[in-house]
Amino acid sequence: MAKRIMISGAGSGLGRELAYCYARQGWRIALADVNDAGCAETAAEVVRLGGEAAEYHCDVRKPGQLQKVAEGIEQ
Repeated sequence: MAKRIMISGAGSGLGRELAYCYARQGWRIALADVNDAGCAETAAEVVRLGGEAAEYHCDVRKPGQLQKVAEGIEQ
């Protein structure tokens, strides 16, 4: 089973760089951000680097959105 992680703020900056580091090690990554376009760019690069990516629109200040990410990861 592949290692899995969820990264918030994955559409840019530190979140994006963390995603790339995990991708190089073959992790399955749930990418969460309010910036959908940035998240999509990160996801494409994660796949190119050898990881797996799932994108989620998520504002971490809203518990309901975090819950939806958690439910998506469980599937």
